[in-house]
Amino acid sequence: MNTARRITATALATAALVAPSALAATATAVATPDKPTKPAKTVKAQTKQLLKDIAGKDKRLERLSTSTAVEALADDTETEVVANVTDARTVLAELKTTVEAADSTVDTRAARKELRSFRVENFRIVVTIVKKVEGLEEAAAADPEAVTHLAAAEAAALEITATSTKADIRAARDHVKDAQAELGSETA
Repeated sequence: MNTARRITATALATAALVAPSALAATATAVATPDKPTKPAKTVKAQTKQLLKDIAGKDKRLERLSTSTAVEALADDTETEVVANVTDARTVLAELKTTVEAADSTVDTRAARKELRSFRVENFRIVVTIVKKVEGLEEAAAADPEAVTHLAAAEAAALEITATSTKADIRAARDHVKDAQAELGSETA
């Protein structure tokens, strides 16, 4: 009987020692969920910075659309410039949605590349070109070739978007220079 008691006591003691360690391992696994992987943190950080950059560009576009420089333009031109800025803000809103849905580094890189090619300065350049055109219209009224260059410059300027290349901007500026040259040759 002593042998049976000893075997039972040993079995109970062993079970008592094993059970808490098994329960502790299970409790630890339940208490600490899987840690996020390293890329997930990077994606979150990249997303946060991209959203800040998008918000900054959107704020600059908003300020530009209500600026005195834009409001000083002719009414029809002002309407077109504001419409172009509104379209650009819509593109930024779509990009923001894409960034918020991004779940990999590849997605955030693509969004970063698209954002890098988005230049708010293009609209400021458009305003400057249109302002020059409006300033030269009165002087060019008697010269049909200068009027043609000015009309082409204004049309090219209004076609410029936030993703337009420097070549597009240069083409609009060249039309203004041609009109100025035509007006300069007349006065000489």
